[in-house]
Amino acid sequence: FPFLPLHSQILCLVIMLFSTNIVAQSQQDNRTKFTCPSDSPPSCETYVTYIAQSPNFLSLTNISNIFDTSPLSIARASNLEPMDDKLVKDQVLLVPVTCGCTGNRSFANISYEINQGDSFYFVATTSYENLTNWRAVMDLNPVLSPNKLPIGIQVVFPLFCKCPSKNQLDKEIKYLITYVWKPGDNVSLVSDKFGASPEDIMSENNYGQNFTAANNLPVLIPVTRLPVLARSPSDGRKGGIRLPVIIGISLGCTLLVLVLAVLLVYVYCLKMKTLNRSASSAETADKLLSGVSGYVSKPTMYETDAIMEATMNLSEQCKIGESVYKA
Repeated sequence: FPFLPLHSQILCLVIMLFSTNIVAQSQQDNRTKFTCPSDSPPSCETYVTYIAQSPNFLSLTNISNIFDTSPLSIARASNLEPMDDKLVKDQVLLVPVTCGCTGNRSFANISYEINQGDSFYFVATTSYENLTNWRAVMDLNPVLSPNKLPIGIQVVFPLFCKCPSKNQLDKEIKYLITYVWKPGDNVSLVSDKFGASPEDIMSENNYGQNFTAANNLPVLIPVTRLPVLARSPSDGRKGGIRLPVIIGISLGCTLLVLVLAVLLVYVYCLKMKTLNRSASSAETADKLLSGVSGYVSKPTMYETDAIMEATMNLSEQCKIGESVYKA
């Protein structure tokens, strides 16, 4: 474009690159057949994978919002604690979706609210991480312009998915998990991650043994049970957060034991002091009686009833001193 100004040339190159990426995306998604087998159920509950990414999708709450589901359902499927809302970058999640047939294609139709700057291509590749593509979105929303979307409207984004066929169900394959193939992935690595058979992965996706052509495209992972994903490194941090609490509880218990021990020693000492005082009083009384017995011989002890009778119930007539009575 030598006849155009420099900034116009740059703009044309950007548009060409953008268009090339879109065409490449639409041409690459043909190997994995997201069709509706005649012997599969009309709909099923299945899962798509999602990779936690910054800055907007590092929490279960934000991710659940774009999938129109609950954080708890993602946490349960992804081997997370129910209260684990914070995630780490590149953490793999399983998101439950309802898969069904739209025409002859199999999709999980998710309602998404358009934000400023959104386009079909941007949302498909960024928010939904290539779980769908702009052409499938445009086919489902033909009256909307892919690049001029009114802010705030709800647009249905069809995520690629598939229900197991009767033959697969007979082989005890319960789910066909949608997974976006990453550069550097290989069949062995992915099969170990999901606990799937390498043969089943290759059979379902028609890429042979080399999945290079599937990079950044959705594929299907047949599994007999829901995989137990590796826990996030954030668990170590959460354990570190709990450590001060554990130390605090331990110190509190130790302090409580020490206080109880001191209290028991104090009570014991108080009791011993009381017993010693009683013994001392008895010893003093014995000494007093011994001293008196030297003058009045052995003291005579009387019952209370005898004393009361002899003194007419401590009558004033018998009183001969402040506290002395004759009997």
